[in-house]
Amino acid sequence: MQVETLTLPLPHDWFAAETALPKTRFRMSKLKTKGSALHGLAARVSQARAQTEFGETDSTLDGAQRLFDSYFLVERASGPPVEMLRAAIAQALPICVADIETGVELDETQFEKLARGLHRLADWALIPADMPDFTPPQMTADPLFRWKQQHQLFFLIIHGMLYLLHVLEEALDREHAPVTQTILSDFADLMEASKVAFHLAANFSAEAYEDLIRPDMTAHDPHFSGLFYADHKELVTSLRVLKRVPDDFEEELDRISAAISETYDAHAHVCLRFVGETSSLASKDDSRVAAESIRGKYVKRTKVIAGLAGPRS
Repeated sequence: MQVETLTLPLPHDWFAAETALPKTRFRMSKLKTKGSALHGLAARVSQARAQTEFGETDSTLDGAQRLFDSYFLVERASGPPVEMLRAAIAQALPICVADIETGVELDETQFEKLARGLHRLADWALIPADMPDFTPPQMTADPLFRWKQQHQLFFLIIHGMLYLLHVLEEALDREHAPVTQTILSDFADLMEASKVAFHLAANFSAEAYEDLIRPDMTAHDPHFSGLFYADHKELVTSLRVLKRVPDDFEEELDRISAAISETYDAHAHVCLRFVGETSSLASKDDSRVAAESIRGKYVKRTKVIAGLAGPRS
């Protein structure tokens, strides 16, 4: 099975997006009513697949960022960002779930955490909360397919986070405490889901990485790197809005801070598992271990931008 091209807005388009609060919110008590948390999620989002044609966009991404997009089969378009995200969710998530059903080494708690965050993403994408009958596509396990398909899941999660930060900014401007609390809680759910997504995208053997994944990335570009990921760069910069959140929401901010640390740690774990004590493809310093950079300067930088590096003044 081939990975389908995913259409998404440019990351900065979210900060001009028209916003709307979810019309319905999924009740987590129904998480397993379809037999498994993720099967129910796929059933829910599959009903939202749209036939909308989105327009071309004048991309502001640089060459390296476009290279990253092309490897994971992502194209950019112009149009209503929420509508575009809804269509992308409906396209990609059922296939992600079908890939999971070929076998992964995740436990039930991880599945539920992933499903919880993605249901909240579906809420904000205005996808109805019901779960019609659904049969996921059949496929066989393929490490290279998983690597690319589940990376598309990261695109969806990050775009959801960008949208939530935009809505958060509006809620803070209006001093709307209940909406602010909901947004922060949902953002934490999405961040916690992203931790699981790291384990999922790399759920194959070290041999498969060495023999299939790394050569495939090298063939695409010898210096291929997640540093080219424009959406993540925009997300990290946009986290500065969290500095505006009042101390009344300390519990939600603590959840977000912990989830950021755990997500970076999960990324570092993947690096250690596959490349060990070596540098990444893009590193200009052979002595710099990829995991060391992630657990060190990158997580610290993110926490500083978000105002979560130390006690809030």
